[in-house]
Amino acid sequence: MSHGISTSITRKMAVFGTSAALASGLLATGLMNGAAHAAPLPVAGTAGLASAHPYDGQDPYRSGCAKSKVDTGKKASLKNEVGDRLGTIRLFYSRHCGTNWGEVSVATGGSGTITVYTSAKSRSFNYRPGNGGHHWGNMVYAPSGICAKAMGTVTAGAGRANKGSGTTAKACD
Repeated sequence: MSHGISTSITRKMAVFGTSAALASGLLATGLMNGAAHAAPLPVAGTAGLASAHPYDGQDPYRSGCAKSKVDTGKKASLKNEVGDRLGTIRLFYSRHCGTNWGEVSVATGGSGTITVYTSAKSRSFNYRPGNGGHHWGNMVYAPSGICAKAMGTVTAGAGRANKGSGTTAKACD
């Protein structure tokens, strides 16, 4: 994930696009059900409003949570359908913030998705080529005792041989 203007714009556009899509869906649903008031918007990728937390969906480095990051020791190779390794995904935890997120190492030209899951919610982030092939996803609040895992995908060129994925084992910090 780049730290330049393009990443900031990409993140803001992704949030705007998701919010707009959710708003239009809720508006259409409300109109079909005869509702004349606006319903609250859920946070994208959560199980519902009750599970939302201020750190959910936030960048671990911009928020400062990565300052207390711990490698959980959970990692997986991003492999294509014939087992060739195209990268690695690792699961991280912030002791200070009680959050988890995934980080991938792929070829500089690779793009894909990083998703972190708990039993109740998930957060995804789409990354683009660049940043030396090191990218990280958004956080999910998962304090001590809540298990999390991370999944990554990568596309590093044309054809199925250049597409891979992998999922870490669960960590229950």
